[in-house]
Amino acid sequence: MNYALDALWWRLTDPNVRDLASILTAPPLWHSGCELGVRELLGEAGFRCLLALDSNPEPLQQHLAQEAPFGHRLGLYAESLLAFWLNTAPHAQLYARNLSVRDDNGQTLGALDFVAGLNGRLYHIELTCKYYGDAEARPSEMVGLNRSDRLTDKAAKLQQQLAWSAAPQGQTALQAADIKPENITRVSVVRGIGFAAAAATWQAQPLNRYGWHGLYINHTQPWPRSDGLDARYYPLPPLHLLAPARVPPVYALTSDALDEVAYGQVARLELRPDGCWHETARIMRAKAV
Repeated sequence: MNYALDALWWRLTDPNVRDLASILTAPPLWHSGCELGVRELLGEAGFRCLLALDSNPEPLQQHLAQEAPFGHRLGLYAESLLAFWLNTAPHAQLYARNLSVRDDNGQTLGALDFVAGLNGRLYHIELTCKYYGDAEARPSEMVGLNRSDRLTDKAAKLQQQLAWSAAPQGQTALQAADIKPENITRVSVVRGIGFAAAAATWQAQPLNRYGWHGLYINHTQPWPRSDGLDARYYPLPPLHLLAPARVPPVYALTSDALDEVAYGQVARLELRPDGCWHETARIMRAKAV
């Protein structure tokens, strides 16, 4: 699936609002078995709220400015975006964020990303945004640019994080925050992109065959380039990965610029009537081993 072609990206223009929209609406990269549905997360008025926020993004920008700097840590930025939504969406209430779980000696064992209400139902929400590649789309071989960052390890860790709210120590933490632990539902929000060779299939569990997919190339392969004049490219900085790229002409580079990009993610762009260049495909090139 190429989520970058969703009609939503023709409407939203503010970069932070686009990133928030991706957190709310993108398909999960893999199945955790307890995904929080887009309908529940977005709410009935969600699209109207996003369009209104796009017209007046100052509240979101102020929130992010208060929590910055994020450095190159995409996870912190994504958590800040979701926290804003859970604090401001009409169907949501944020009760706790990064709620620490400790043992009897006060040592931290873990944390609950979010405890929030959605349409009156209480949730423990774990958020993760990951970008993994393997030419054959084999879950056991899918890694990030840091090859020690593995999909199978993260998927297992996510299950451990979700379990904290059911553990005695987690229930004690919830009670201390005046939250009734017996009423909580444990859910995940898994976002990101899976990268594979063009001929790969996306059948292996736990991968989502309908997830957001891109093209994976190893460090010895050249960047794929368009022969025509209708394409440009944008090397994506670490905090610009969440949503499909929308860049003004000055940042839309010709294919020659790819010679300077050793590894990372690059968005392939096409010009649209708004005068900006929009992502139509995502490419990940691995680091040299």
